[in-house]
Amino acid sequence: MGQERLIEKVIMPQNIQPQQGPLLQAPGNYLLGVYRGQTALVDLDKLVNEPLALVEGIYSLDRLDARDIITASIPATGVVGDIVIAQRIVPAGELWLVNRVVVVSPPQTAAEGQVVTVNFRLSSWQIPDTRVGTTVHDNGRSYWPAAQGTIAANTYTVDFPAQGELGAELRLKAGDTITLVATLTAANASAILDATLTPFGRKIRRLVA
Repeated sequence: MGQERLIEKVIMPQNIQPQQGPLLQAPGNYLLGVYRGQTALVDLDKLVNEPLALVEGIYSLDRLDARDIITASIPATGVVGDIVIAQRIVPAGELWLVNRVVVVSPPQTAAEGQVVTVNFRLSSWQIPDTRVGTTVHDNGRSYWPAAQGTIAANTYTVDFPAQGELGAELRLKAGDTITLVATLTAANASAILDATLTPFGRKIRRLVA
């Protein structure tokens, strides 16, 4: 019987053959590794950025609370169909993790008949409002498919990490915008009608671009 022949599994630099395609087309240095026996480029995003994204939330710099409230005011002269928006832009150099928003439309009585419906938009969601839509709104996708608001109920709380919502905190980077949209329906205004959105969460140290 012949002897078993050992095969050297170590890949030496001289064993790496020139690659065809983008690797040779772009100048610079590349970090190479081995994946399942094949020469492969090392994905620095997975090695560096993804682990950082998992821990950046533990570096809290400030909190988000009632001091960051957004108010959209429909004037006393408002008529049915009037839409008012108000925005909060994440300042330069900041990164927000929002775990809750509380949206309030002004309470009304059945006698007055006024209803202010509310919704909010996220500029980071650059997709149409509907699944079959083709146009992206200037302020991003609306969070709810339809505006909220009735005479009977006027406070709407969204807990982003909860099941049925996002399942995680909402990450907003510098320049991202939350837009509160208030629409007067059913009857003309008889006084100033304030709708509000209050974000809750924290401002964190940015570790990932």
